Amino acid sequence: MKPLTLFLLLVFIVVIFSSGCLSDTPQKKLAAPPVTTTNPPIPITLPPSASIPGTPVQSPTLTPAVTVTSEEVLVSETENDAPNLRILKYHEERPEVGKLTITGIAKNDGKTIVPHVEVQIKFYDANKNVIISSKDTTDNFDPGETWGFTIAYPGPDSRKVKSYQVIITQV
Repeated sequence: MKPLTLFLLLVFIVVIFSSGCLSDTPQKKLAAPPVTTTNPPIPITLPPSASIPGTPVQSPTLTPAVTVTSEEVLVSETENDAPNLRILKYHEERPEVGKLTITGIAKNDGKTIVPHVEVQIKFYDANKNVIISSKDTTDNFDPGETWGFTIAYPGPDSRKVKSYQVIITQV
């Protein structure tokens, strides 16, 4: 046998023995006891407008988002009352003094058509009091579909609007 082959064979044998593969002592395995946990159910009561009679309703979720925009610091928040509907993005436009428009894109992430969808925006003053709200709606929102919405501030002067909340719901 050639010396190089013999050397490689020796190295292989040393590696096998040092790794414990040919050892007679079995490795101890620690068995963890099974763990069972139970979470108590949390009842959720939805308003009658949040469902269609005879249609199963999933529990609502809340997805907050904070955005700083414009030369005025505006903090906005997004709330989702329908788990398969979400706001992909939105932004504000102030084309002239006293005017405010929120445009955005909503998506149906579910596997079924949503008969009626509403995006509502609540406008707040500096003291976090609701000034007014406005909405945009669409019908027959197909699974995987996106929808572009536009909601203008309906009041006479939007300069008192310091924040707003975007809410998407299935009605």
